[in-house]
Amino acid sequence: MGRQFCTPLKTLYADLCYVALMIARKFAALALLAALIAASFVFFNHTLIAQTSPGADSSITDTDVPMNKTLAYHLSTNAVGRARGFEGNLDDMFEVSGWRYSIYSGTNLAFLTNAVWSTNFWLKGVLGLSATSIGYSNGMGGQGMVTMVSPRHYLCATHMHPEGFLAAFLGSNNIIYWRKTLQRVDVTNDISVGILNADLPPSVGYMPVLPPDYTNYISAKNATFVQGIGMNQGLRVFGQPMQLVNRTVVYWNCERRSPFGLGTNWNVAIHGGDSSNPEMLLIGNQLVLVSHNYSVNFGPNYAFQIDAINRQMHHLSTDNHLKTDYQLTLYSLTNWPVINR
Repeated sequence: MGRQFCTPLKTLYADLCYVALMIARKFAALALLAALIAASFVFFNHTLIAQTSPGADSSITDTDVPMNKTLAYHLSTNAVGRARGFEGNLDDMFEVSGWRYSIYSGTNLAFLTNAVWSTNFWLKGVLGLSATSIGYSNGMGGQGMVTMVSPRHYLCATHMHPEGFLAAFLGSNNIIYWRKTLQRVDVTNDISVGILNADLPPSVGYMPVLPPDYTNYISAKNATFVQGIGMNQGLRVFGQPMQLVNRTVVYWNCERRSPFGLGTNWNVAIHGGDSSNPEMLLIGNQLVLVSHNYSVNFGPNYAFQIDAINRQMHHLSTDNHLKTDYQLTLYSLTNWPVINR
């Protein structure tokens, strides 16, 4: 009896061991499968992230700096943040109210003199807007505007001639300041420098210029577009996808979109009459001068004419007996990581 009882017990024990072994193997297989699924998910998720995250932009594959730390990423997301809550229609881009596109004369000069900054403008309050004139005493709309680069000096397109008019500047205090050009000189590559008859106040101010070492901070690849800001003769300020890879000219294309930047509905095509109006970058709350409209798709690269411009500014100051020798103010980029080595 004991043997009869013992044998089945041994068999049961063996069976239990076998079942336990099978269960263990199944759990091991399941664990392995789970690990493979998890690994696949990680790989897939990594791929998904690589398609959608800042670090995926192919324009900076020449650097190990995550894109969300780069200047290019900031230019895009900064502009997008400013545009939040706006639709990207023309009214959103109109920088002044009480203004009309017109040839100003004795009968309609009030269109200019009564202008005030728009309160429903996507870049309202951004520093540097007031550095660009908004019109002339007897000129067509916002054609051929000049941009101040010191309290007394401006940059403009050589093929335009703003020195023939009184220029109106709208201060941040909504006061119009009139100035006339004493003298202008041509530099190179459609860049001219002018000097006014009196300093403009801080409420108008002047714009800093992009420095030549920007090439350390923005991808040097030819296909790279960064988010820029343009302006036309309608005094509309809009998105401008730019290429900053050429030392002579800055290219832009209204049909393109910079990675993570504004949609193409924020872009406006440059056309005849927009010449001399500024092309800029928005860094933080500050507009930084890059170029001016020369052609539909490009303008001179100021960054590589800094010395030549400064020489002419000094020349104009000396010729007109200024006590202060104004020079360009270069916007420092040293807080941004270097991506081109």
